[in-house]
Amino acid sequence: MECSTRPDRRVLGAAGEYTARLMIEEAGLRVLECNWRDGRRGELDIIARDETDPACSWTVIVEVRTRVGRGKGSALASVDARKVARLRALTGAWCRQRGRLNSRVRIDVVAITLSAQALRQWPDVGRADVDVRALGAHAVWLRGVQ
Repeated sequence: MECSTRPDRRVLGAAGEYTARLMIEEAGLRVLECNWRDGRRGELDIIARDETDPACSWTVIVEVRTRVGRGKGSALASVDARKVARLRALTGAWCRQRGRLNSRVRIDVVAITLSAQALRQWPDVGRADVDVRALGAHAVWLRGVQ
């Protein structure tokens, strides 16, 4: 029996979220929460605080999309109007639960696309704390999705 040397979807998604957290922190944002769930309605991947502009702070909801190859479209293209509407609803639920935020709120998307060859370089198939940029992944951070 042959063992797989590729990570499964959950590990790949967790590594994408790990990479997005690194990108966010490198840009000076502070991660507040990860994987917040609103029952069965869905999940917010990352919630962060952006205080890089002293005149205006933001609470930032970050959706992370990780894809291998472009056979089913790019990671960024997978965020359609329906997904944005769901993110807005989840963001509203999170804000209502937290009360007054003293900041503006925006929704960002971090889209990460890896090649199939990058998966062959995965350090350990069970490891999710992998910065996929080191494997050649293309990462795009789109701020203020509408």
